[in-house]
Amino acid sequence: MKDSAVAIQLPLLPRKPITVDFGGGDLSSDAGLMPLALADQQRQLTQRLAAAVADPRNPDRIAHSMHDLFRERIYLIAQGYEDANDATSMRHDPLLKLAVGRSPEGPALASQSTLSRWENAVTARDLLRLADVLVEQFVERCGPAPQRIILDLDPFADECHGHQQLSLFNGHYDSYCYLPLYLCGAIDGGPAYVIGALLRDGLAAPPEGACFMLRRVVAAIRARYPTVEIIVRGDGGFGVPEMLNFCHDQQLLFCFGKPQNARLHAFSERYQMWAAIRYSQTKQPHREYGEFRYQADSWKQEERTIVKAEVTQGKLNPRFVVTNLGVGPEGEAAAAEEWSPEAVYEFYCGRGANPENRIKEFTLDLKGDRLSCQAFLANQFRLLLHVAAYALIQTMQTALAGTALAVAQAGTLRLKLLKVAARVWVRCRVVRVQLPSSYPWQRLWRLLVARLQAGGGQPPQGAPAAA
Repeated sequence: MKDSAVAIQLPLLPRKPITVDFGGGDLSSDAGLMPLALADQQRQLTQRLAAAVADPRNPDRIAHSMHDLFRERIYLIAQGYEDANDATSMRHDPLLKLAVGRSPEGPALASQSTLSRWENAVTARDLLRLADVLVEQFVERCGPAPQRIILDLDPFADECHGHQQLSLFNGHYDSYCYLPLYLCGAIDGGPAYVIGALLRDGLAAPPEGACFMLRRVVAAIRARYPTVEIIVRGDGGFGVPEMLNFCHDQQLLFCFGKPQNARLHAFSERYQMWAAIRYSQTKQPHREYGEFRYQADSWKQEERTIVKAEVTQGKLNPRFVVTNLGVGPEGEAAAAEEWSPEAVYEFYCGRGANPENRIKEFTLDLKGDRLSCQAFLANQFRLLLHVAAYALIQTMQTALAGTALAVAQAGTLRLKLLKVAARVWVRCRVVRVQLPSSYPWQRLWRLLVARLQAGGGQPPQGAPAAA
């Protein structure tokens, strides 16, 4: 007797026995795979990623196309199955097959061993082409004529618990880790969209690899929008000569934090004094903003430097930002009120939402830190797969604009819209997918699907119709 036919007795009603078994047929708990597939069709993401990777396999012996492998792996990550081991059971799921473009009654999808071999076969050139596809996806989101694009850089720690290549001990994080560099962009004050992520060893300095990433992104943006204003923003780790010189050479605006030192304290002494005097009078936290020209010994030129002098809990707490916002082409101060010292510092603090909160969403909800392959390049590939999954989630977030879930994060969307039970019926002319009648988010689910369908994209060849 099969396990599915063994009934489980549950004493939940006083006068009626309750029996539970696993003989319900083709059921799935992941109806959200269908809107994910629609989001992919709208962006043509997995199709482009598959075209960017060289496939050395014998075409006569291929059971799972490159496109199918990308769809299966990325959809599973977005759905909450971040480990390749999850494919061992999920490869039989009828809705995953349907999302990948196969009949629910067809053969199983790729197994864990197939996916692991695939992840470890990708080359460095493949990874560059994949990164370019993700950059192009971002550029396409910018619309017909963007006025300002803000590029945010930030590293995050990814603790390693195995023997991954280049996972080095970092004293600051007290662990063996990687330090990936995350890049996102906001268009004309809108939400931040993921652009890419670069895997780095555990001792990488904050700006390591940043110029490499930015050069490719800036070139792609300016190829389509030559006159758009681009601002690069980062914390104190990026306020170094390498980044400042790069931004000047590329004619980029920048806003970077700057660690404290004795010269900065000397230049900002009067602002700190005013803040201290005001605090001594009112005993309330007080802020003073100011600016001055400052040039470190290793800098090529003086830069506009903003100070925020604040007294909190009886202690001075100054912060510094180096920027060329509000500076004319010849280095003179511009008259624009938009970039007053206070406005510049508030703009810098926008990093709290972009990218810091986006990194939390990426690592906590999309498990973007699950890099457990031994090979470094394989882990970079995994990182890009998670970026692609996040891009699909963000496409769904965009489609939900103006709804109750307009600002919901990935974990909330997965709980409410993706983790939905469904029954799959395969008939000779149609595949029917039935969702629960008691599902509380029916109207929003229908709206999401309608908006994703209206966004364009054609179903993959050979996919059965769904009703």
